[in-house]
Amino acid sequence: MNVPIYNALRGYLEERNILLHMPGHKGGTAFPQMEFRQIGALDFTEIPGLDDLHLPAGILLEAQHLAARAWGAEKSLFLVNGATSGIHSLLLAMGPQARVLLPRNAHRSIVEGLILSGGWPEFIDCEIDSDLQIALSVTPRKVAAKLDSCPEISGAFLVSPTYYGTVNEVRAIARLLAKRGIPLMVDEAHGAHLVFHPGYPPSALQEGAGASVHGLHKTLPALTQTGLLHLAGNFSWEDKVQACHSLLTTTSPSYPLMASIDIGRAIMERDGQALLERARELRVDCQLQINKIKGLRVRDDEYLQVEGVAGYDPLKVLVEITELDTTGVELSYLLRRRYGIQVELAGEKYVLAMFSPFNQPDDWTALASALTEASRQFNHKLRPKKMVPDFPPIPPLAMTPRESFLSRRKTVMIKESEGLIAAEMAVGYPPGIPCLIPGEVITAEVIEYLEHARRSGISVHGLRDRELKTIQVVDKQ
Repeated sequence: MNVPIYNALRGYLEERNILLHMPGHKGGTAFPQMEFRQIGALDFTEIPGLDDLHLPAGILLEAQHLAARAWGAEKSLFLVNGATSGIHSLLLAMGPQARVLLPRNAHRSIVEGLILSGGWPEFIDCEIDSDLQIALSVTPRKVAAKLDSCPEISGAFLVSPTYYGTVNEVRAIARLLAKRGIPLMVDEAHGAHLVFHPGYPPSALQEGAGASVHGLHKTLPALTQTGLLHLAGNFSWEDKVQACHSLLTTTSPSYPLMASIDIGRAIMERDGQALLERARELRVDCQLQINKIKGLRVRDDEYLQVEGVAGYDPLKVLVEITELDTTGVELSYLLRRRYGIQVELAGEKYVLAMFSPFNQPDDWTALASALTEASRQFNHKLRPKKMVPDFPPIPPLAMTPRESFLSRRKTVMIKESEGLIAAEMAVGYPPGIPCLIPGEVITAEVIEYLEHARRSGISVHGLRDRELKTIQVVDKQ
């Protein structure tokens, strides 16, 4: 495999130099634990021959060129703080006061990027599955309507694939934006593998996006915290984005992380199509077995009936509870404690299994077998549905997320916060969509939803008060 970073690290290790430079663990020898000694053996710093990520001219530049070729980009930048830092770089490059079109299911890193940049979000409602309360898509129709109502938009973000594996109509949306000279950026954190198999949904760059961001550790053989920021040839802010990437990236990037990016790319170029084809076939068999279980089903082509959904990722297996007296949370707990299977996510009526091309065939059959056995422990009658308030409409925005975040704050009871301006974010899981971001006015519907979340034990990220009794708001005094 052509892996220049790893080869250079091995070469330096084999020189057996006396290490009178950083880091302090001296090639891992300081660690008493063997696992850390092995990791530290290749953990070096910017010395002659190992290049500099902020001004690459050697092995790092070569590795980034190889990544750009593999993913079909004009330029690819290594990320050592996950996809988050790539998203932040793109938003920061847009400048303060920029109007950014966003889906409401945007990852919290996008809102945090707006806090850094000072931009204004222009949100679009998602298409939501009402039974499972999950966001599946953003439609070209709603994008066009937002563009008509807000001509000041200068950039647009999508989330595709979604956490649940559904892929947006990226090509149609990219064309809509291109007519107005607006670049499309895609949070493709869960889709780094798509480009390596023609039978999977196309990647965002293949569909006409100007930039995309990958979280490589989600589906590829790369260490956690690794990612890539890809820029297409027609992306007009390349220099600004590169400067922002350097601004936000540590001056001491981890060489094991960067080497794993390079190795993951090489493995996928060599074996990715075969591994993804095997995974696709295993998905079909696994789905057939689960769909034979009374009370459970796996969704696939049903997704394509939802407006705005162009495809789905076979590696995401969403198991819906249709006729069992249990919840996804209870089923997830049983799968782990009794069968040694840890799923990615559990909701009220589903569990989400997240496979990669590197799961073995036995992993797929183990899930189907465990679900078959587990289903026999529950009555075949769907538990009565809880009364859940409608997900609140998007609240009005009174100030930018940055202005709110940096403002003086005070803490108030949530039930007494109507009409005040939020200084923190509230994201319920599921559906993983913010019901409130900094700068938005707290509405009665938001309060009702948060009160329901507190009573029901729904996990809400972003609020400092884990008990969901208080919220921080802008103190105008």
